[in-house]
Amino acid sequence: MNVIQTYWLPTLISAVIAYLLGSISFAIPVTKMFIGKDIRTMGSGNAGFTNVLRCVGKPAAAITFVGDFAKGIGAIFLGEMIFHLMCPGVANIDETAKVGAAVAGLFALLGHLFPLYFGFKGGKGVLISAGIICALDWRTVLILAVVFLIVLLITKTVSKGSLTVAVLYPIVTCVLNTTLYHSDAWLALTLIALCFAVVVIYMHRSNIERILNGTEPKTIAKKNA
Repeated sequence: MNVIQTYWLPTLISAVIAYLLGSISFAIPVTKMFIGKDIRTMGSGNAGFTNVLRCVGKPAAAITFVGDFAKGIGAIFLGEMIFHLMCPGVANIDETAKVGAAVAGLFALLGHLFPLYFGFKGGKGVLISAGIICALDWRTVLILAVVFLIVLLITKTVSKGSLTVAVLYPIVTCVLNTTLYHSDAWLALTLIALCFAVVVIYMHRSNIERILNGTEPKTIAKKNA
């Protein structure tokens, strides 16, 4: 049995479940619960943490933060579990399951960006990506979190920190997996990380335009939610 025959079914199952999980866009129901409006008609129109923070306030943003971060972690654990259950006799199953989990993470991100339950209009994928990266490798997320916080403190702008982290993610993934972990799956993991970066950067194209024009707003919480 070749590699494709061995892995296609667990990959498909992981991708579908992860997409459905990612499609749970917490910003939308949380905003409706707090103020009875659709977050996609407010502020930047983005169904994500930053827009909720600006337009609705800290409590709603906190719930959105936890929900989006947690579903990223959940997608990775589900992907790994499915591969371990369906490919028990495969050599080096931990490496294989990690790649499968990364694929599941990518589809969870796509679900967040294009949610099935909310007309395929979701957020920009920063928090769910953070949860995914954290579940895949805490060292990577620690490095990226430090960079993000430095950029955020300097610029006071979440989008600039997010874009910086997106660019660095495949680089950090490649370096750690080749030099520290000596992983046989370094190329696959790096390519998946590159897909993450491309998707996140593409979803921030309007932010990039505003940054270049000098009109990107600072991230300020609404005082009277």
